[in-house]
Amino acid sequence: MSTEDVVRKAIECYNRGDAETVSSLLHDDIRYCIHADAETGPYQTNCAGIGAFWKAIERIQTDWQIDEYRLTDIIVSGDRAATQISVKMKSRYTGVSRETELALFFTVKDDRIVELHEYHDTAAAARAR
Repeated sequence: MSTEDVVRKAIECYNRGDAETVSSLLHDDIRYCIHADAETGPYQTNCAGIGAFWKAIERIQTDWQIDEYRLTDIIVSGDRAATQISVKMKSRYTGVSRETELALFFTVKDDRIVELHEYHDTAAAARAR
């Protein structure tokens, strides 16, 4: 699969809640970073491994119901891809819905995601919580 194919498939499967397929696209030692200010970004992480990746995702999904996770743009260069993701979600605590855009940067080697960096508006997320 091409870098673009791997990234598109991972995003589509995450949107469908297909964790098994997403996991099959992740390298065992994936590096996952959510870049954020610790004061406004409660989900900030810098971890390695599939287990740590899913723990970080679980922290987000404890607070938020993800209703839509959709790729809106992708730029690919070799084994790297920059993406823009549109997210619709609802707070599990307040019931408040919000839409936001994420920037995700992937590195793919041997048909598996080895690195993923995520950037989002953490101040808006903290306010909506």
